[in-house]
Amino acid sequence: MALTTLKSLNAEIKQLEAQKKLVEKRDGEVPKALAVLQRYAKVLTLAQRRQLAKLMGETVEPLSRRAADASKGPLKGRKLGSVAPKYRLPTGETWTGRGLSPKVFTAWAKSAEGRAWTKANPGAKFPAADGTNEASKGSAKPSKTARAKPGAKKATRKATKIVTKAGAIGKKAAKAASKSTKKRVAKKA
Repeated sequence: MALTTLKSLNAEIKQLEAQKKLVEKRDGEVPKALAVLQRYAKVLTLAQRRQLAKLMGETVEPLSRRAADASKGPLKGRKLGSVAPKYRLPTGETWTGRGLSPKVFTAWAKSAEGRAWTKANPGAKFPAADGTNEASKGSAKPSKTARAKPGAKKATRKATKIVTKAGAIGKKAAKAASKSTKKRVAKKA
């Protein structure tokens, strides 16, 4: 029995020595792997950086606030901050001019005061928030009175056609009259 125990002990020793070599080899590769992970820490998420720091026995210092926000996910739905109002009603309500116009603004535009303001400021959507009139900037369309009305264009075209037709009819009549006079003159001769 002493021989079998000696053989088994030798086998166990060899097995432990092989494991020791594997551990030493792994321990030599771990610092290299950790160095690579540290080099590419910018692309890791905050949770992954925490795990890496835990393995290395360090604390995590965030790269920057922007990098931490970027690691959270897509930018869709993020808050961009406030935008200065573009329009302000006489009642004090403001609107940035983005998206659909608020119900208060559409109701004001339909009211008597809104219609009167629109007549006085053609081309402007709503009163500007800074107090200047948008129509004075030159970006607004010309007023309806300055533009030619589509009905007027149509009437002008019709009148032109009639005149040209009358002219064509007059030319035909003149031609026919001259032919008839020529025939009469030829008959007399």
